[in-house]
Amino acid sequence: MRKYLLGSLSVLLLITVWYIFSSVVNNSFILPNPIIVFDTLLKLLTNFSTYSTIGITIFRLIAAFIISAFLGVFLGLLAGNYSWLDEFLHPLVTTLRTLPVASIIIIIIILFGNQSSLYLITFLMIFPIIYEASKSGVNNIPLDLKNNIALETHQRFVIMIKIQLPLSLPYIKTALFQSIGLGFKVIVMAEFISQTTKGIGYELFRGTTVIQYELVFAWTIIIIVIVMIFEIMIKKLKRII
Repeated sequence: MRKYLLGSLSVLLLITVWYIFSSVVNNSFILPNPIIVFDTLLKLLTNFSTYSTIGITIFRLIAAFIISAFLGVFLGLLAGNYSWLDEFLHPLVTTLRTLPVASIIIIIIILFGNQSSLYLITFLMIFPIIYEASKSGVNNIPLDLKNNIALETHQRFVIMIKIQLPLSLPYIKTALFQSIGLGFKVIVMAEFISQTTKGIGYELFRGTTVIQYELVFAWTIIIIVIVMIFEIMIKKLKRII
C-alpha cells in the first residue's frame, strides 16, 4: 500500500511541476498544459486507430523479437561449443553492442529503406544480448556437469538441445526479459527516424511536423503505460517460469 501511495504522490508532484512550468512558459508550442495533453490523450483512447497504431508497432516488435530469440539462442549455444564460431562472431557482436542506436538506425535505413529496416534494426539491437546470454549459459555450466556431458555418446546437436539448453535457461530467460523492453523503445525510435507509415514512432513524428506537441506528449504517456505493462507482465512471467 505504501509503495503505491508514494508512487502516486511522485506522479502527482511531476504533474504539478509540469503544470507550473507550462503556466510560466504560457506557450503550448513549447510546453503544452497537462490539461490539454490529457484531453488529447482521452481523444486518442476513444479512437480505434490508436489501438491499430499500437498493434502495428507491437506486431513489428514481436516479429523481430522471435527472430532475434531463435538466432540468438541457436548461435549462442553453438558459440559456447565451438570457439572458432565465437571468435568469428565476436567482432560483429561487439560492434553492435558499442555502436550508438541512432547510428545503426540511420545506416540501416539508408541501406535497406524505411519499411523492412524496422525489423532489422530491432533484430540487431536484441540479438547480441540473447546471443551473449546463451553463450554464457554454456560456458558457465559447472565443471562436473561438463565432464558428465563429455561422456555422452549422443551427437553434439542433441546434447546442445537436450542438456545444454535447459542448463542455460536462467541466463537466456534474463536476456529475453531484458531485451523485450529495449526492443520496444528501439522500434519506436526507428519508426520515428525512418518516418515509416503507421506505428507509434510515426505518430510522434507527425505530431512534431504539424507542431501539435500535445499529441507528442499524449503518445509519450501511452508509451510509458505500455512499458509499464511490459514490466508487470515480465515480473509475473518470472514468477511462473
